[in-house]
Amino acid sequence: MKVISLLFVVNFFSVFIGRTQCNGAFSLCSKKFNEVAYLTTHNAFNAAQDNFNLPNQNLDITGQLNIGVRAFMLDVYNSFGNIVVYHGSIVLGSNPLEEELTKIKVFLDNNPSEIVTVILECYVSANDIETEMNQSGLLTYVYEHQSGTQWPTLQTMIDNNTRCVVFSDVDDASVDQAWYHYMWTNMVETHYSNNDITDFNCDFNRGDSINDLFILNHFLTNAVLGIGMEAEAEIVNSNPYFINRALQCQQEKAKFPNFVTVDFAELGDAKLVVDQLNGIEPLNIAESQFENNFIVSPNPTQGWVSVQSEKYELNELRVISLTGKDVTDQVSAMQVEVNEWNLNCDSLESGVYLIQSGLFSAKLIKE
Repeated sequence: MKVISLLFVVNFFSVFIGRTQCNGAFSLCSKKFNEVAYLTTHNAFNAAQDNFNLPNQNLDITGQLNIGVRAFMLDVYNSFGNIVVYHGSIVLGSNPLEEELTKIKVFLDNNPSEIVTVILECYVSANDIETEMNQSGLLTYVYEHQSGTQWPTLQTMIDNNTRCVVFSDVDDASVDQAWYHYMWTNMVETHYSNNDITDFNCDFNRGDSINDLFILNHFLTNAVLGIGMEAEAEIVNSNPYFINRALQCQQEKAKFPNFVTVDFAELGDAKLVVDQLNGIEPLNIAESQFENNFIVSPNPTQGWVSVQSEKYELNELRVISLTGKDVTDQVSAMQVEVNEWNLNCDSLESGVYLIQSGLFSAKLIKE
């Protein structure tokens, strides 16, 4: 009997150890590609670490991979016969596309149970991209999706070693380039031009709502310069606001957010949000790091609420819904002290809101 028990234990652990995680979790292996969320970086190449000016990211693509980013948005141009990436103007910085793709290829070489997606804003041809993919070695990993068929599970993609999925916003692939997928027959996105947290909503922009994959754009851009804003990124990347917006859009659109796209990916809770969407981390997480700057009482509230800060002056307050809509005009506000306000929330619908003052925010629950 002891021998049988010992054999069972040995066999159990042999099977367990033999299993590989898929994108960092066993639970994702049985999920289809379109049933998984991926931390995605907007203008992934435009990184301070690579000496780009006015960056959207601090870390280069290798650094982003190391913190859990698994999808990369790249703007690709032809500069005097060289295929390069840059944003806005080449004078702000550029890198050869091959160099960026090689970083991804090296990662896939060293991490055989990981899947990476490349999303291209293309000002070059599909043939140019194929040349760069081939020279970087990344072409050996590409997955080819047949339109109208189901996406494979992550485990199937790993077993077949087709672990790089490529999309382009230009539909110019030849019949021999089945790996070069047109974005807007596969994806739908929320609006990407958001200058303030109140601009966020769940409305679809490009792509058809019936497409399999959902890009949730979650980054703010300076309205004048068109550049990323690091301080604001830390706010919008932080929970509970971030996960609440993702869940709100999932519920409102009946569509699972696949490509959760951010600036300055290491700031806030971006990786945690993706893990929560994937069911790897629980949803009942700690509140935002900024909430300790406010005292909101009573909370939840049915009407009046006091908002105080022990550290900062509260010169103005805004009340924002989870979808980013400014509903301050639905609240009657009276400033009591430089650091205290009383709010009458009778007109607010029941739900969760964000009270914001400057760089700080706190959650308000209206019953």
